[in-house]
Amino acid sequence: MRKMWRVIIAIVLIMILLGIVGVAVGFLTGADTARIYQTAEDNNLVNLLMRYSEWIVQVYQTYKAAFLGA
Repeated sequence: MRKMWRVIIAIVLIMILLGIVGVAVGFLTGADTARIYQTAEDNNLVNLLMRYSEWIVQVYQTYKAAFLGA
């Protein structure tokens, strides 16, 4: 059990380190923080679910119009 926790902690630390390196490289290459925030906001779970539900409604309306009368 102890060895498993060491592996999990090592994986988490490696992921954090890769994230820090990615952000550092982004800033070194001229990253714009507003663009980073906008990308994160566009891809959050709530927005994805809203877009998916809107897509389902559009598909339903298309099929309804096609099969029940045009």
